[in-house]
Amino acid sequence: MICKKIIYLERPNIYPMKKTILLSSVLTFLLSCGKSEKLKNEESVQDQELLSQTEMSLKKPFKKLLFKNLESLQETEELNLDLLSKVASNLKIKYSTIRIKETSFIDYDDKTAFFILTTAEHSKKRLKSDEEEDLGDYFQRKYLFVNKEDGSIIAEELDNNLGYFDNEAIHFSKSHILKDLVYLNETTPAIAFYTEASASSRIVLYSEQKFTLLTLKNNEIKKVLYEYPIRLTNGDSNGSGTFQIETLETGMSFGDQKTNGFYDLIITKNFSYEDAIESDLENGIEAKSNLQTKKEAEKLKFNGKEYVFHRDDRHRFLE
Repeated sequence: MICKKIIYLERPNIYPMKKTILLSSVLTFLLSCGKSEKLKNEESVQDQELLSQTEMSLKKPFKKLLFKNLESLQETEELNLDLLSKVASNLKIKYSTIRIKETSFIDYDDKTAFFILTTAEHSKKRLKSDEEEDLGDYFQRKYLFVNKEDGSIIAEELDNNLGYFDNEAIHFSKSHILKDLVYLNETTPAIAFYTEASASSRIVLYSEQKFTLLTLKNNEIKKVLYEYPIRLTNGDSNGSGTFQIETLETGMSFGDQKTNGFYDLIITKNFSYEDAIESDLENGIEAKSNLQTKKEAEKLKFNGKEYVFHRDDRHRFLE
C-alpha cells in the first residue's frame, strides 16, 4: 500500500474543531499505512520461516547410528516382482532360476532400484570316464542397479564369494538389506546389507554375519565396506549338551570426523565366552555355565576407495 501525502489548505472560516478532526484523520491514515507495512514484513518473515522448515523437512536427517546391536537391525521386506520379471528378461535368464525367497530389493531413488539377486542352477561335472558327477544346485549372488520403469540394467556385479553348492559344508543365507539407506556424508547414500555364513554341523559351531556398504557412482557399483564381520561365533560341542563357544557381536555408528570425504566408522565389539554343560537327570549331571565378557572398540577410515580394516580372527577366550 502506497501512502500519499495529503495537503490541506487552511481557510480563515474553518472552525478549530474541524481542523482537529482533519489532523486526526491524517494521523490515523498514516498510522494505518505503517501498520500495513509492518504486517507485510511480519508475514514475509513467517513465509521465510515456513519455507525453511519445509526445506529442512524434505532433507533426511543425517543418522550417525547404523545399529546399536544386531537385534536393532531392521530389514526391508518389499520385493517388486513385476520389476524383477523385467530384470530377468533384460539379463536373459529364466525367471524360474531366481530364488524369490532369497532375493532382496530396495528403492535407491525415484528412478533407480537395487536387487540382490539369488539364482540356482543344477550343475554336473563330467569325469574322465565320460560319466557325470551330480554336483547339485549351484547358488549365485548378483548385485543389480536397475531402471524402475523398464528394468534395464544400470550396473551389475557378481559376488563370487557368496557362490556355493548346496552339498558344501558352508551355506550363505539371504542377503538382508537394511530398511533405510545409509548416508556416508550429508549427500552420499549407500545401501547396507548383511549375509550369514554358517556350518551345517552339530559338532562345529560356526556362523558369521558379514556387513557390506555399497554405492552407485558413474553407473558403477562401489563397495565402500565389504564383508565386515558384525557377528561371529566359534566353538565346538560333543553333540550331547556340552559346548564351548565364543561370540563376537558389534555395534556400528559414524564418528564426528571425516576422512577423504566420508565419516569415520566407529565399531563397538562385545566378546562373550560360554562354557556350558546341560543337565542330564538320568546320569545325575547338573547344568553348569561359565560366562565371561570383554569389550573393545575400533575405528575404520575411508581411504578414498573403501573403509580399511584388517580381519581379526584372534580368539579372546578360546585356546
